[in-house]
Order: sequence, then structure tokens, then C-alpha cells
Amino acid sequence: MMAQDKPWNARLQYIEACSCDLFCPCYFNDHASHQGSGAHKCTFNMGTRVIAGKNGDIDLTGMKFWLAGDLGADWGTKGQADWLVVTFEPKATKEQKDALMPILTKIYPVKWSSVQMDTSDITWKLSPDGKTAFAKLANGKGEVKLTRFSGTNPEKAAEINNVRYFAATWNSPFALYHSDHYYKGFGKSYDLHHANGFMITVEASSDGKRVTVPKKAAD
Repeated sequence: MMAQDKPWNARLQYIEACSCDLFCPCYFNDHASHQGSGAHKCTFNMGTRVIAGKNGDIDLTGMKFWLAGDLGADWGTKGQADWLVVTFEPKATKEQKDALMPILTKIYPVKWSSVQMDTSDITWKLSPDGKTAFAKLANGKGEVKLTRFSGTNPEKAAEINNVRYFAATWNSPFALYHSDHYYKGFGKSYDLHHANGFMITVEASSDGKRVTVPKKAAD
């Protein structure tokens, strides 16, 4: 848990994909559009980097982590989600992992039926022109390839504005991409093509204020 007297904040950048069609209806409804075995589900992969962040004295800047899971059918109505696997890079310290996890529970205020932890190096890449993005777990369990939705002007990102990312304090517009992604681990397996994807920058903080990003971290 985060001590009440310790300020915390994080600015995160996501390469994100899920099983919904573009764009994810979860942000406008209390359930996903995709159904599996007769129930609504939202299987996802999120390759994420911490642009800047601290929890008390623990510096989180530069960390990368991966979230894979299924929101299930009841996340929007009962606050109950199915399963989650959180993967940290080997260089992440126990103190950093313990400091970041409570921040994630603030961004995603649901109760998971299962939470498991894993370790792997993580590749996180955005092409210079922003048209493609790529994230991969070195252990082979997960991968995300994003191809930007061209819209009416292929040189500009198609974006959705004025929509909140879960319980984030602040977020950028959703930049829309089609995704090809998979996850295979902990007895779970899914492989999706031409599915929903987006890139987004998200902030969360204990005081509700915007996160100040040092110039070196922003670069």
C-alpha cells in the first residue's frame, strides 16, 4: 500500500492492443464487444514505459512493464475483472515493483480474480514517423504490432479526444491503430489480428496535478 504521507505520480506511455474492434467500445459502455464462450471478454496486451514517476523516494523513471489479461464481463458493472499478468524487466528492483503496483491499482480500480507476476526484457519501439509501433516480451510470451489508422490524412494520427482512460488523472488523446498481438503464458493463449490498438500517454498522481517531466526523461 502507498503511505498517505508519501506523494506519488507517474507519466506512462502505452503501446496497447485488445480483442475489440477499432475503436474499443469499453470506453463508452460497461462491457466489451468481443465474446468468447458466450461471455463478453477483453483480452489485452499493454507494453508500457514510465516516462517519469516516483512513489515517495522510489524513482520509477525509465522502467518498462507489460500488462496482459482479460477484463472479463463484469469489470464495468461489478468492478470485477478476470485475470492479469504483470511482467517487469529483470533490472527492476523489488522496491520499484512494490512502488509501481499500487499506482496501477489507482489507474485500474478493479478487483482481479487472479494476478500473477513475471519477468522478461521488453522491447518498446515507435517508428520516427509514428505510423508503426512495436512491443515484445523477450521470453516470447507476448507481442504487439501497431499500424496507424490512416484516416483522411495518412500523415496525421486519427485521434479520439475528450475520453478518459480508466481512472487516470490525465491522458492524451487516443491515437488509433490496428493491432496484431498475442499472449501465450500461464495457461492463457490468444492471437488477434486487425484488432483494436492505440497509443496513449497517461498520468496519475496523488494530488491530482499534472506530472512534471524532467527534460532528460522526456527525451
